[in-house]
Amino acid sequence: METIAGFFTGGGVSLLLLYLYFRKGKKDRRFDERYQQVHSLARNVSWSVTLVVLTAMWITLLLLDGPKLAFYLVLSAYGVLLVSYLISVFFLNRRL
Repeated sequence: METIAGFFTGGGVSLLLLYLYFRKGKKDRRFDERYQQVHSLARNVSWSVTLVVLTAMWITLLLLDGPKLAFYLVLSAYGVLLVSYLISVFFLNRRL
C-alpha cells in the first residue's frame, strides 16, 4: 500500500514540476525559434573550442606523461567547455 502511495505522490510531484517548468518556459520564451537557434549555435561553438583544447591537452599529456596531469587536463577541459558555452550564449544573444 505504501509503495502505491509513494508512486502516486512521486508522479504527482513530477507532473507538478513539469507543468511549472513549461509554464515558466512559455513566459521566458524558452521554446521559441530564437532560443533554440541561439543555444544550438552556442553548443556548436562550445564543442568546437573544446575539441581544440582537448587535442592540445592530449598532445601535452603525451609529451609530459603523468597521472595527476591527466586529471587536471580533463577537469580544465570541462571548465573550458562550460565557459565557452556561456560566452557563446551571451555573444549570440546580442548578435541574433
